Amino acid sequence: MGFFSSLFGKKETVPEVVLGQPVAPETLPAGGIFPNMMRINESFTTTPKATVVGIKRAKMYKGRTVVCGVVTAGSFNRDDNVIVTIDGAPVQAPILDVVPVGNMNFMDEVAANMHKHTVGEGATAWLILDLTVLPAVNTVVGKL
Repeated sequence: MGFFSSLFGKKETVPEVVLGQPVAPETLPAGGIFPNMMRINESFTTTPKATVVGIKRAKMYKGRTVVCGVVTAGSFNRDDNVIVTIDGAPVQAPILDVVPVGNMNFMDEVAANMHKHTVGEGATAWLILDLTVLPAVNTVVGKL
């Protein structure tokens, strides 16, 4: 505990770790080809400011994983459950939000909140996943 925390009784909390739900490999499509898929070009965690995106979304997105890539097949929507490989194991995680890549950076796009929460084949987008671990670049994000 820090000095002021010990004086005022504020407890330090351990960050929440969200790893996703394990997925049985036999339930995955043969050859790893999903009807809806995206290959990750970039992944990072986000910590938006409440003054920019609002308190509710700031809490929901804090420390969550953002993946960016081009949708190569199908489409992705907010609240879809997707499958991502983390350290060699497939896990299932919900999409908290879908943000199409535009002319602004990620945080400006989220703050503008002008996206439609869905992207289709050929679109480049950021997917905010309910994960706190980062998948590797070139990993496939799939939806059955």
